[in-house]
Formats: sequence, structure tokens, C-alpha cells
Amino acid sequence: MYLGTLADPRGDVIQEIHYADNVKFDFVEISVEGPKYTLENLEPKVPEINRLKNELGLFFTCHTPWGWNIGNPYEKIRGATVGEVMKVIDFAESIEARLVTVHMHTRFGLYDKKEIIKNMAGSLSILCDRAEKSGIAITVENVDQGVDDMKALFELEPRAKFHLDIGHANLLCKDGSNIYAFIETFKDRLYHVHAHDNKGGHNVDGDLHLALGMGNIDWPKVVGSLKDAGYKETVTFEVFTRNRQYLETSRDIFKTLMGGWAEQD
Repeated sequence: MYLGTLADPRGDVIQEIHYADNVKFDFVEISVEGPKYTLENLEPKVPEINRLKNELGLFFTCHTPWGWNIGNPYEKIRGATVGEVMKVIDFAESIEARLVTVHMHTRFGLYDKKEIIKNMAGSLSILCDRAEKSGIAITVENVDQGVDDMKALFELEPRAKFHLDIGHANLLCKDGSNIYAFIETFKDRLYHVHAHDNKGGHNVDGDLHLALGMGNIDWPKVVGSLKDAGYKETVTFEVFTRNRQYLETSRDIFKTLMGGWAEQD
């Protein structure tokens, strides 16, 4: 298993890569979002990013902005959003990133959820066509959905991979059941994980992105479930704090719980 950090989009991406290397993360996740991490700002740094990749032995994953909705019911807006994601795939290709994540948004005014999912599947087909040319996976991150919503999407576009955000899954329950259901149901499709903590139960302020152990998620049970599922891919610690000790401690807690069962091949 590979353990990574999300590059802080408030900082400098080159400094973030050096930080990841200094504290022994395996990879860096680059979220292509403003104001500092727009493509216009990142693309001139591609040569330096690639030099560091080769020099330090790190690799990358990519993440699109939270608000981009590739299932938008307005066709022109949806098309424009897909166009922007295509540019992110181009960037990901230029740094040999392993995956590009999009978010699953299924709430949009009075529109029916099934229509949004159908729209999203159509967009995913376009994105998967493009990404396959570069060997990049397109992963879909759960936001406030349950297992059935994700099933419906993957039935329409089976090439897409599942990106489990553990913290988001915890917002739909108070006992962790949604997390374990996601892992069990999609263990053959699971390709990327975000790890962070919160106090559970859905509310607008609940997505706290706390360090592991600061919320109510049962991390020994979560890591055990990933072990039972045979998961050995990438885990990004999406802990939002300016004190990086919380981020590093979260990684260390997770690594201790892993033991030796998920060492990289």
C-alpha cells in the first residue's frame, strides 16, 4: 500500500513535494484548484515536478475541484466541466499521475437523482476514453451517497474506479456501517482512498477533515476491513491542518494498524 499527502493548494507545489519526501510519504496528490493550483499556474512547473519525481522517487495522483459536477443537468455547463477535467487529464499525463478523481454530486435543485447519475455516467465515458490512452484511471469519490447510488453509476460506466472517502462515508452514519458497506461492495473496484476523521452523522458542518483518532471512526476496524478486502493501492491523508504533525501522526497511526500485511510488491 502507498501512503500519500494532499499538496496544500494554499502553498507552493514544489515545496509540497519536498515536504512529502522529507517526511517519507510515498506520493503526492495534487488537487488542481485555485487560486494557486490552477492549470495555468501548475503547467509551467511540470519540468520541475518531473525532475523531482525522478530524483526523489515519488509519484503523483490528481484531484479535481470539489465543486466541479460532471453530472450537471445543464448540458452546456456539463460539457464545459468535462472539458476542464480533460485538461486535468492532460496535466496528469504530463507528470505520469496514476489517477484523476472526480466527485459524485447527486443533489441539484428539483432534478431527479437518477437523471444526474445518468448524466455523470455519460461524462465518465468520455473521460475514460481519454484517460485509457495514457493508462490513467478515472476514480469517482463519494460525497454524500450510499452504496446504491454508486452501484447505479458503475453499472452505467463500469470502467470507472471507486475512490472511497472514509470521512465522507462516515457522515451518513454514526456507527461506521456505510464505510464497511462501501469497502465490501466495491472491493474489486476500489482504487484510491482518502483518510480523515470526523464525528459522524450528516450535517453541513460535519466534514471536518480531522486527524485520525480525533473523531468517532473506528480506525482499527476500517483498516481491518481494507485488509480483508485485499486493498493494496493508494491512501491519501486528507487532514486539513496547518500543523503537519497531525498529518504525519495520522499516517503513522494508519501504518501501525497496517502492520506488514500491505507492504508494496
